[in-house]
Amino acid sequence: MTEPIRLLVADDARSRFVFHLREARAEQQFTLMIPDDDAEASRLALAPAADAILCYQAPLSAAVIEAASSLKLIQKHGLNCRNIDTTAAARRNIPVATLPLMRNVTVAEHALALILACARKIVAAHQAVAGAAYRDLGLQPTPTSQGNYRANWAQLGGITELYRSTVGIVGMGDIGMEIARRCRAFGMDIVYTQRTRHDARIEGELGMRYLPLDALLPAADFVVLVVPHTPQTDGLIGEKALSLMKPCATLINVGRGGLIDEAALADALSSGRIAMAGLDVYRTEPLPMDSPLRTLPNVVLTPHIGGGSYRSWEVDIPAALQNIRRFFGGNA
Repeated sequence: MTEPIRLLVADDARSRFVFHLREARAEQQFTLMIPDDDAEASRLALAPAADAILCYQAPLSAAVIEAASSLKLIQKHGLNCRNIDTTAAARRNIPVATLPLMRNVTVAEHALALILACARKIVAAHQAVAGAAYRDLGLQPTPTSQGNYRANWAQLGGITELYRSTVGIVGMGDIGMEIARRCRAFGMDIVYTQRTRHDARIEGELGMRYLPLDALLPAADFVVLVVPHTPQTDGLIGEKALSLMKPCATLINVGRGGLIDEAALADALSSGRIAMAGLDVYRTEPLPMDSPLRTLPNVVLTPHIGGGSYRSWEVDIPAALQNIRRFFGGNA
């Protein structure tokens, strides 16, 4: 295209997304059309002039897609297109492009780190080596060779593999999808639950199957929480939910602390009703000194670092804009 691409941003001018778009100097690359508010009428008024639509969290309805008579591309900022009427886009043969976001990938990586740390007993293993626990076991350091070594000299129990275990992901949005991709690479069976089930195509692509929560909990070896904290999900994992989990199961939380009844979790861990927990988020942050979770041997605790380097906006926004430019460059 010789003229600047006319890009309708579905999210409104007050959103954090638009703030970061402007930080990335999108206005120097495109003719941006940004609604003043989140009302559908505001998107409808701008739609007829749009060559492309960039959509993050705002709903993109069939009415807006139909009104965009010049539309050639919808770019979703992320993977999950539930807020886009993809059926309406397909009727008009408008491609809906997606892309993985670093801000979701980094949380997924941390979820896998917690899963691995719990499964392989990494914290206890480190403490055994760093604390020279061999002295309490009556051992003496001796030279090793290919055939002469001391496997698990610290006598750590409960070490397990991810391969052929079952992970239950509670919340299959963008972050849940990234977690599922990584679990699949480890050869894990994947089940998930959320309010609205994904279609068969998405389930097939990610190799996962849907279960309601009360069926997922007893089926999973690892339960991973990534749903938002809302009045409906507050205390989602409490005494009843914990009682449904396997005694050998591990609970991972990279969502929000309020999803868990922490007193019930501490009791379940201390009594052996579940095996372990890996937590990055808490009801109160930092985790208070008097929390019983701090002193339990079967937890891995991190200080809300799932967000990684926090440079995601600097990477994700340019990637979306480049994808749009690439599309129009190939169709000029």
